[in-house]
Amino acid sequence: MGGPSRFSRRWVLVAAGSAALLGAGSASGLLPVGADVPAGDLRARVLSGHPPFTGLSHSTGRLGLPEIPQLRSTTALLTGTTTIRSYRAGPDRWRVDELTPAGERDTYHRDGVEYVWDFGADQLTTVSGSTPVRLPRPADLDPPELARRLVGMSRTDPVSVIPGRRVAGLAASGFRVTPADPDTTVARIDVWLDPESGLPLRVEVAGRADPGLPVLFTEFQEVSLTAPDERTLTPSVPPGAGSVTADAADLAGALRQLDAPAPPARLAGRALVPLEGALPGVGLYGSGVSGFALVPASRGIADRVIEGAAIAGGVDVEVPAGRAVRVSSPLLTVVARGGIRRGRVLLVGTVAPAVLEQAVRELPTRGRP
Repeated sequence: MGGPSRFSRRWVLVAAGSAALLGAGSASGLLPVGADVPAGDLRARVLSGHPPFTGLSHSTGRLGLPEIPQLRSTTALLTGTTTIRSYRAGPDRWRVDELTPAGERDTYHRDGVEYVWDFGADQLTTVSGSTPVRLPRPADLDPPELARRLVGMSRTDPVSVIPGRRVAGLAASGFRVTPADPDTTVARIDVWLDPESGLPLRVEVAGRADPGLPVLFTEFQEVSLTAPDERTLTPSVPPGAGSVTADAADLAGALRQLDAPAPPARLAGRALVPLEGALPGVGLYGSGVSGFALVPASRGIADRVIEGAAIAGGVDVEVPAGRAVRVSSPLLTVVARGGIRRGRVLLVGTVAPAVLEQAVRELPTRGRP
């Protein structure tokens, strides 16, 4: 996974997009179990290793944003319950399946190459290359992956021990990260892990609007602390199935706007984070759970967000040109600007509404409506 910069640079969109998720779990799960280990040591165990495992987990969410057809798969991932089956032998050898009533969609990662098997389309796609920013996917929401990314993004924030609990039959130790930046909407990140292996088993995130209510929840239902069979990690194409190749940048979909202007060097007091191989016009500002993303948007996406803002409790934002609307949830803030040629954008982050309102006002006005 790399150092702190990889956490803050590759996954800000994912952290920002995982908003207002439902499913606090039962209080009866809290038990005095797990080893007596200092919180700092627990955090270090999460970040220092990738123990092999196989497991079945559930992630449940409620994004609270307008319906956007071009982003339907992403919003569906974050607005309902996702069943995830994971096989991880190490950071560069894994497979994660999204299970649905209609079938499954499997993502394999081996030696820097990804493969996607789509059961419904009966097709295997080999993905070449990578992009520094992408939309969320099920593999980001299994408990170990989500824990490492969120804890890695907040590795300098204070931590404290919380009561242990049983997760998937294992005695798990718990710790809490409390982000110190006053501009973030994240109040706490709670992680429960197997203290011996360091494998995260359950993750909760709560927003500052209601710190007692988790707004992001993912937990193993079943887990085995053994390496998966290598054959499970190797994609295969059934007879008659299709097989294609694609570039990761071409799969970016709604994030890929070829004629987008370069992002400003600074917005809302935050410097642009340098990105290697960034998509045109995409910019990340700030770091960790206090960062936000600038994403160029097509007319369809920007207009859909603006049109649906009233239903989602949106608020108009006064801007020098075009029209801008803000939509907020307990964890996520989104500002959409439209009505201006080559200037339609989305700003999204786990930051206070005032931060993104300031950022959209500072954006250059390019072209004419």
